[in-house]
Amino acid sequence: MNRISFGAKALTLAAFFSTMPIYSPNIALLQQYLNDDGAMGLFVMPLLASSALASAGIFLCAAKNTGRLKKPFALCSSIVPFLYSACMAGFVLIACRMILGLSPLIFMFGAAIGFCFPFLTIQWGKQLSSLDLRQALLLICATCGTAAAINWAFGFLRFEALAAAFIAMTVIGSFSPSVLPKLSIFRHDEKDEAAESKEAMDCEKDERRASLLIPRFASVLVPALVGLSVFAFHMGVSRALVLDSISTETIGNIIASLALAPLCFVKSKRPVSVLLFSGAAPIVATALLACMGIANDINLGDGVVSTGIYTFFCMIAQISLALGIAGTHAREFTASMIWSGFLALFSAFSILGISLGGFLSNEQPFMPQAITALYCAYLVVQSVRSLWKNDSTSCSDGSKTNDEREGFSSRCEKLASEFSLSPRETEIVAYLGRGHTCSYIAKTLVISESTVYTHARNIYRKIGIGSKEDLVQILTK
Repeated sequence: MNRISFGAKALTLAAFFSTMPIYSPNIALLQQYLNDDGAMGLFVMPLLASSALASAGIFLCAAKNTGRLKKPFALCSSIVPFLYSACMAGFVLIACRMILGLSPLIFMFGAAIGFCFPFLTIQWGKQLSSLDLRQALLLICATCGTAAAINWAFGFLRFEALAAAFIAMTVIGSFSPSVLPKLSIFRHDEKDEAAESKEAMDCEKDERRASLLIPRFASVLVPALVGLSVFAFHMGVSRALVLDSISTETIGNIIASLALAPLCFVKSKRPVSVLLFSGAAPIVATALLACMGIANDINLGDGVVSTGIYTFFCMIAQISLALGIAGTHAREFTASMIWSGFLALFSAFSILGISLGGFLSNEQPFMPQAITALYCAYLVVQSVRSLWKNDSTSCSDGSKTNDEREGFSSRCEKLASEFSLSPRETEIVAYLGRGHTCSYIAKTLVISESTVYTHARNIYRKIGIGSKEDLVQILTK
């Protein structure tokens, strides 16, 4: 992806992020004008419930890989940007008291927007499927930081200007996934994605059964699924303000974006997903636990602790979204399955968090801190377990010269051409030839280990060898 394409997607995605109603700071801006918690509840709960149900339905259809719903899905996807923009515009005008807000109308707006949201999310997921994990994380950092800045700037606008800006950015964010592919600078990405997607589907069609696909989906994306669920639950349970005007989510997103962006350029022998979820996240979790433990002893203010907790969860959410984009890029699972699964869990845990948060007082921080402590402990345990398994190998081409690396790559390409290996098989040959394990390859490419084993068997069969050692010998000659 070229810089112009990357920048255009980052800006339009930021417009989508800064106005999507499923993220609470965006709605909190409108609530200050609406000044009616009951009316806001009439909008939010139907939105989340509709989003959860629609996402769950799409997920199950995607897992079964049924082709009968392709035409209805395509029809809904073409209508959704219009319906979503119209309903969001209507609610914004009600919130800004520019039109009369009737309870049934608010309820219908919420339910309609919740139904539309999974389709828009999937369209965005397809647009970003050309990005690997490092590129995805960089895009998400840029998008979330920009969206947080926009969200903060919205707070200084009068209600007329806020309504106009909010509606304009909603239209940009909802129509961009369908408009961008028609521009010439994005067409080469679309062709590459189509070719790679066809190859991936053909190679893995024998494994695409719901009984096998869902466990594989969970095994590959479990860090992101757990991270987004905890983030959604925590947002529902607890909300706080800092500086009397900025929500902690806004501050947290900006700090998290600045902290994560440098990791996109860090070189590591381990897969990027392991570096993030088994390296960076547990380190931050340990530091946060330590701060929470000594907060009273050193007189840390509640605002500082709350900001630290939200920054941590914003980091987890951004890493989880990047992993979802990388999973779409790997094409073992469709964009429909990945993003509907993410959104179903996010919506369900948001409902659970909001329901529980209604029984808690803002002066009772026990529940948010308990959630944080449990999740931090989970991350540390998972990190220790990952290090104990030590899935990476001592093999590395970091000490090799450029000529040696280029020679190895040319031998891999020559072998792939000679034995008609697919693009994915060619990619895996390079990892196997360096001596990496299937587990390492799976985490690097964000696919399941069973899929790597399937590709490896096909490679050995085509070449006429029996093991990875034979392949290494061929490539080192």
